[in-house]
Amino acid sequence: ALLPVTSPTPAHPEAHTPVHLASYYGHVEVLEQLAGAGWPLTARDSDGNTPMHSAAAGGRVTCVQWLVQRGGDTSMQNNAGHTPLDEELVTAVEEGDEAGVRSALDRGARPEVTVPIDAGESWSLLTVAAFKGHEHLLSLLLQAGLSIEGGGTTDITPLMMAAQNGHAHTVKALLDLRGNPLAMDSRGWTALHFAAWEGHQQCVAALLPFTPPTPAHLEAHTPVHLASYRGHVEVLEQLAGAGWPLTARDSDGNTPMHFAAAKGRVTCVQWLVQRGGDTSMQNNAGHTPLDKELVTAVMEGDEAGVRSALDRGARPEVTVPIDAGESWSLLTVAAFKGHEHLLSLLLQAGLSIEGGGTTDITPLMMAAQNGHAHTVKALLDLRGNPLAMDSRGWTALHFAALNGHQQCVAALCPSPLPLPTPRGTHPGAPRQLLWPRGGTGAAGRCWLAPHRQGQ
Repeated sequence: ALLPVTSPTPAHPEAHTPVHLASYYGHVEVLEQLAGAGWPLTARDSDGNTPMHSAAAGGRVTCVQWLVQRGGDTSMQNNAGHTPLDEELVTAVEEGDEAGVRSALDRGARPEVTVPIDAGESWSLLTVAAFKGHEHLLSLLLQAGLSIEGGGTTDITPLMMAAQNGHAHTVKALLDLRGNPLAMDSRGWTALHFAAWEGHQQCVAALLPFTPPTPAHLEAHTPVHLASYRGHVEVLEQLAGAGWPLTARDSDGNTPMHFAAAKGRVTCVQWLVQRGGDTSMQNNAGHTPLDKELVTAVMEGDEAGVRSALDRGARPEVTVPIDAGESWSLLTVAAFKGHEHLLSLLLQAGLSIEGGGTTDITPLMMAAQNGHAHTVKALLDLRGNPLAMDSRGWTALHFAALNGHQQCVAALCPSPLPLPTPRGTHPGAPRQLLWPRGGTGAAGRCWLAPHRQGQ
């Protein structure tokens, strides 16, 4: 009924024609109808797939044969370089279909094809099998010529992939097939790092006999650091039993206890303390584990966490390192994040309303810059100085005007005092800073108000 009123042109945004869809789902009778109405049998979609690719990917052997009988080319490649037979092989590997894998290989599918993944990454078929936990396919794919260490553009080996996904039987099978447990990705992670990160205890148990207790991560993160960060106490028990050090430092001087504290993993912190962990040990920034816990709680706006860390001895005066050697006070961090509910608590702990660290950007400037109007108002109520200037002579109003934050501008405008003239290399007044971004209304009100009051 539809064919007479539907011209044979692709309508799908990805250029899938009805022929592609009928092929994928195995509807040979529909293919007969579409071909009779003039629909092309070799059209390509946006990925370069023909209907034969679609039929092969769906394992529709009858459709593939039908298309071949009508001139379909089994050697035609899509954008990934796959022929229809290659697509059939990829699908069989993904589904763990051993008979399908053997059939595709016997008929000429190429085992060396790779599978495109997000962000331009590609995996070998052995990596795909490991990712899916299809250990019964490993020997078959290795016999077909694939490498036990994977391939494609990724540096994640099949063993790492199996460990990451908790496929303990696949991990053991890969180790039996001489997969390298000490291979590292670009970050320096081994398969044990992946298993510890995810908390897969059976995979950790399988890998421990083959992974000596030495840090392999390029930043000196051991599996103990990773398990601590993620809160996997059971994995910590396993690693400690295998001789992994519980006080190793990474390149920033952080111990596993710093990692556990930074994520609020109280149980892990307690476990490490019970095994001799030192809560006063400082990292390169001068932070103890409790300080790290406090910093994280401030960043996340966790008031209960801030109170808990302070009550247990965290130091509110610690600063947070920022890029280019700059550091901020915790009050500045709270203002930057817009956590106005933390301001009074941090001030009561002894911090200055004007910030600290190595930056001359005050908390009020930081809140204004980021458009946190409620935080701006709270800081003003707490007697934050709206006329304080940074090294360029900018006030909080300059920052609000620059970024066009009208509510912040409105909060900062009511002062009857004359606005300071910027000094240094930025002579522009707030109105001039706001104009290029199109917010002249708020700037005009603010700029003219003090002068009108003086008339």
